[in-house]
Amino acid sequence: MKGMMALPWTRRRRHQRLVSEIGVGADSSPENFDDKELELVSWLKIRGEHDACSLLKTGPDKRGLFAVRDIKAGECILRVSRDTMMTADRLPLEFQQLLSSGVSEWAQLALLLLFEKRAGEASIWAPYISCLPRWGTIHSTAFWRKEELAMIQESSLSYETMSRRAAIREEFNEMQPIFQRYEHVFGGPVSYASFKHAYVTVCSRAWRIDGLEKLAMVPFADFMNHDWSSNAMLTYDTDNGSTELFADKNYAAGEQVTISFGPLCNASLALDFGFTVPYNPWDKVQLWLGISRRDSLRKEKLQYLHAHEMLTLTNPDGSDSGGMSFTLREVCDSAGNGRELPGPLFTMARVVCATSSEALLSCDKKQDGLKETDALALILTCVETRIQQHFEAILALQSCRSQAPAESTTLLCVEMAEAILGGELRVLRSVSAWLKHQCVVA
Repeated sequence: MKGMMALPWTRRRRHQRLVSEIGVGADSSPENFDDKELELVSWLKIRGEHDACSLLKTGPDKRGLFAVRDIKAGECILRVSRDTMMTADRLPLEFQQLLSSGVSEWAQLALLLLFEKRAGEASIWAPYISCLPRWGTIHSTAFWRKEELAMIQESSLSYETMSRRAAIREEFNEMQPIFQRYEHVFGGPVSYASFKHAYVTVCSRAWRIDGLEKLAMVPFADFMNHDWSSNAMLTYDTDNGSTELFADKNYAAGEQVTISFGPLCNASLALDFGFTVPYNPWDKVQLWLGISRRDSLRKEKLQYLHAHEMLTLTNPDGSDSGGMSFTLREVCDSAGNGRELPGPLFTMARVVCATSSEALLSCDKKQDGLKETDALALILTCVETRIQQHFEAILALQSCRSQAPAESTTLLCVEMAEAILGGELRVLRSVSAWLKHQCVVA
């Protein structure tokens, strides 16, 4: 079938031959590479991607990239051409013609990954694909078992994980015309488990790069670890058609070079990448406020919210939930220095507390005296409830930790859950302190 087979890549199995091909020297010793990584580096150099791996090497634990020599801030430390990256437009034309318009780039890249993986050594990306995470090595919450997800039920991540799973299942169903028509190309039926693994792999490795306007998997660049304090991010140079990375600071030879995946909270890191970081300053928590169905002013209040472009969420049965979820971030101190709480949260609280049609008319503005105190007290009550729920959930994790086998996946999930819930609890406590201060001065 025309266009359905990539150019072959002949693997070189002999370790010493690979070493000589890539020019491994004193600063990038062979023991820092395994056979698959040697093949990847050799492949990159054969493709002319000398700037991809000349200044960086993998670490002893095969995770992260380290400086081969001293690197200065502002220096270009990695460059990968457009032809070497995996993007959805590299799918065979026959596949593209069968894709519905609603299929995401994530799913399209997962399809490309499955197709190229099935091609084996005939795939031009074979050395890269061989270095991608194997089954069971990605610890995204999308793979967590029911009892593991129960550990984070107090976090919105539990719902977000279920939504991600539903989205993957829906995209898998959208792919059926391709999987069924080209079953022989994939060597038999493609299972949901295989598609899910490919999809989550894409979520954990692909980048939305400024200037490229496409989701892309960038070989070797995705070996880099995330550091929330890093200012380094991949960019795309349209003039030379390549993705580039510039050092955001000076690095000494042997020091790990990191990159920012973006301002992501631990819940997002756990879902998309399968890890968390200690004391993440980007942690956040969702707070729900809603209008009671028994409220005699419910209809008027909903009309007021909708008129002010505050759209309440719709229940699965199509009815109006009467409520909204608000994102809270850590407040630096009780006096309110630092991040502010979202303005719509206060508007919603005033609407919920309103006892007359007249009181609704000015809910978008700060109130005087008791009216504002009532709104603050309502938010504080909701926050204090969440604090207690999170605290109890973290205590329950201690039992889970004691029962989990050492170095097990369950223990890793416990540690991630502690980081997620602990970060959200820190945010809630900071918000509580600020609200208590405001209630005093209101």
